[in-house]
Amino acid sequence: MTVIAIAALAITVLFRLSSDSRMAVCILVSVATITLALRSLLTGKIVWALLFLSVLGVFTPFQRPQFSNLLISVLDMATLALFAASPMILRKPIRPVVVNVPLEKL
Repeated sequence: MTVIAIAALAITVLFRLSSDSRMAVCILVSVATITLALRSLLTGKIVWALLFLSVLGVFTPFQRPQFSNLLISVLDMATLALFAASPMILRKPIRPVVVNVPLEKL
């Protein structure tokens, strides 16, 4: 779902789509944001979950656009970057493997 939202945001940023297609993009971004917020909560990253929920507040598809076109473009690009970085943000930390080797064998 995140990949679809990234593609939709990239197309929106690159081609400046009409306001009619904005509703579809907002719905895709909202669903992806909910998914990422839930994944953040399940991995224990509450700050990231709050950030994704704030993106959800901006991209709520049922509100009238309150922002200027410039601010909407900036928010689209910032959300695109956040979604692109989400696999790195939400991955599980890699823990080093500790091997107990007796000193006599070294």
